[in-house]
Amino acid sequence: MTTTIATEVWAPATVQPIDDVRHPAARRVADVLRSRSARPRVFVLDDLENIEQAVTSGIVLHSLYVTGAARDRVLPVLAGVGPDVPHYVLGEAVARALFGEQKSARVFALAHAPRPSKLHDLIGVAGDVAVLDGVRIVGNIGAITRTVCALGAAGVVLLDSGLRTTLDRRLIRASRGLVFATPVILAGRAECVDFIRREGLTVAALSADAAQPLRAIRAVHERLALVFGGEREGIGPELNEVTTYRYAIPMNSMVDSLNVSVTAGIALYEHAFREQKTPESRGFRGSV
Repeated sequence: MTTTIATEVWAPATVQPIDDVRHPAARRVADVLRSRSARPRVFVLDDLENIEQAVTSGIVLHSLYVTGAARDRVLPVLAGVGPDVPHYVLGEAVARALFGEQKSARVFALAHAPRPSKLHDLIGVAGDVAVLDGVRIVGNIGAITRTVCALGAAGVVLLDSGLRTTLDRRLIRASRGLVFATPVILAGRAECVDFIRREGLTVAALSADAAQPLRAIRAVHERLALVFGGEREGIGPELNEVTTYRYAIPMNSMVDSLNVSVTAGIALYEHAFREQKTPESRGFRGSV
């Protein structure tokens, strides 16, 4: 996904410089960075691409900041962001004091938290559901979120992910802001199984020792809950119990497994385009 951001040189009166960590705006950033709440009211958005994607998805900005090399007072002009959103320039020392060992971005924003997505948001929605059972590497979760969004799946359900909130800075970065464009839901295993049963979803799982090759998924025409297990433990017994189909991806014997995000991408694609229609015929565009 490629985005283009216009920039403009702002007059000094438009941008407020912050050279002291005691400045109210700096203290606000510090409070948000320290928060470990599962339901934050305000969260941090890093990098222009992620900020733009969030705004496109309806996220409302609280304030916008530039740091370091951006002290030239060049700030982004984002569609949908009104002039009432305060803009600040952080001094180098202030930025270091605020972020400490955490990754800091050249441009970041504070944003108002949206309502968390819930399982009921997936009721009656077209497309498969990706269920990540024990997947804890945030980079993998973010990559799968991007794939789900790209292939038109309904959403992502996270079980035992280790995340307190889907507004985690790492997840936002790994998904390139697409965590706001598709439902990403934190749920318990029992809650997820109950939803699958109530919604009448058929469950398919990927397993290295499965008898059927993944291409057999093309014969399945109903909506699926596609379950992908964690990096170490695989799929838990609760989801195993309700699994109808099990598939394996044929591969070179020198390789014993694929990264879970790669596996998810292959499986979601195989089922999404099972009717042998090209992605373009379904309104999708190519990308490199």
